[in-house]
Amino acid sequence: MTMPQFMYAVDVPIERTDTGERGVHVFTGLAEDGGEARKAAQRAWETALLYTMAGQDIPTGASNTDWSARGLRAGWDLLWHQATDNYIPR
Repeated sequence: MTMPQFMYAVDVPIERTDTGERGVHVFTGLAEDGGEARKAAQRAWETALLYTMAGQDIPTGASNTDWSARGLRAGWDLLWHQATDNYIPR
């Protein structure tokens, strides 16, 4: 039996250690719960990183509910241990 999925946003703090700049990278997509949302966001980031390292375009999801990264910020570190998930009501 398939569990229902809900829309989530995962906010991942980012920083540049060389300049001290800080920000947030936001991922969105469908997931069963917050834990699954954080895992899906990290997989999307890892996929984007692999494609970027191979000199290829980052693949995007087929719809706006698919987990994917639209781009990467060079020189920024993602602080996954501080990531938060937020349910997005429809």
